[in-house]
Order: sequence, then structure tokens, then C-alpha cells
Amino acid sequence: MIYIITGTSSGIGKALAKFYLKNGDHVIGISRNNSISHEHFTHVKCDLSDKTQLHEIALLEHVDKSNYPIRLINNAGIIGDIHRSHELTLTHYVDMAMVNLVAPQFLCSYVLQTFGFENVDTIINITSGAGQRPVPSWGAYCASKAGIDLFAETLHEEIKELGKSTKIYNVAPGVVDTKMQTNIRGSEDENFSRRQDFVQLKENNELRTPEEVALLLDEFLNTEHPEEEGIIHRI
Repeated sequence: MIYIITGTSSGIGKALAKFYLKNGDHVIGISRNNSISHEHFTHVKCDLSDKTQLHEIALLEHVDKSNYPIRLINNAGIIGDIHRSHELTLTHYVDMAMVNLVAPQFLCSYVLQTFGFENVDTIINITSGAGQRPVPSWGAYCASKAGIDLFAETLHEEIKELGKSTKIYNVAPGVVDTKMQTNIRGSEDENFSRRQDFVQLKENNELRTPEEVALLLDEFLNTEHPEEEGIIHRI
């Protein structure tokens, strides 16, 4: 199996990469920085907020067909500036859309075009419950997650129309102890009315570790999910 995973420099992405490497799989990690060294790991340097770098990404040269099939995990995500919408800049909106929405959409298209439906077993997009409800001061983040959810549902319908077998799911992992959570707790109460809720989650040891999420996601991947369950899931 070959896993193509974005955001492998830290957090969930790094935990997933290490989990599958330990499992004997091959991993291609897409991120700006890298701290993983393994004979079956290939790092592809790319800033997903940069359209030019994303356009120039090339993965075929890093793939040995004998290791097929491929699974894509679009994990990378940012929350950006935590302020109410009327205080945000164009740069915030552009970066948020590029990393959380445009990059995973493009990588879904790229992987299917490059390797073919028959060689892409599953696509996973890491989503969030914030894509299904409004969270004040997270406007762009909520919108980006709602967008990737609807995109995945549309891609799923297209795959069915074509009679292909590639599976696609969007999975929300809950509240995880990552750099994003550090940024949330570091915001100001006047800018984010729910900040104390996240501080308490940390103080009460109620955050999942990235390693726990890697185990849960692997369990999800290896479980059959009937059509009636849909493709948006929470683990």
C-alpha cells in the first residue's frame, strides 16, 4: 500500500505517516518541512497555500507500481487568524481557501488523473464538525470545511456515475492535541468567545493525541461502511 499524506511535518499527519511506515507501507508525505527519516518514506516539499508549488507537484516519479494500491489522506489544514469576520484580511481568506479547500480538491483530481481510479483505493479528507455548524471567529475555517464536505459528496456521486470503485470519505477526528489547538488556546477572549472551552479541554486531558487518531483512522479505513451511512463521518 502507498499512502499519500499531506501535513506530515507534525500532528495527525506525522502520526499517520509513522503509523503506516511501522506497518510496512510506503508513505509519500507532502509538507513544507520534514523530520521523518525512513527507507519507505518520501518527502515532497510543497507549501499548499502557494498555487505555483501545488501546480508543479509531481508524485509519479516517487511511486513503484508494485506497491499499489494508493490511498490519499488530505490531512493538512489551518485555522488562520482567530477574529470575527469583519476584522479579517484578504490574505487570511486566500490562505484558508488554498490549504483547506483548493489543495485537497486539486490533490483528489491529481491523484485520480495520474494513477487512475483502478489504482486509488480510498481518499480520506480530514474534516471537522465546524463544517456543519457556525463557530463565531472561525468563519473561514467553517466555510472551508463545509466546502470540502460537499465537494467529497459530489465526487462520490461522480465516481458512482462512472461505475468506479474508489471510495471517498470525510472524517472528523474530534478535538486533537495539535499546533492548531495551541493557537486556539493562545487567542484572546475578546476575539474568540469559546476560548475557555478549549483551555478546559486541555486542562482536563480531554484532547485526543495524534497517535490515537492514527489508530482510529486506520480502524475506520479497514471497516466496511454501508452506502446508507453516507461519506461524512466522525470517529
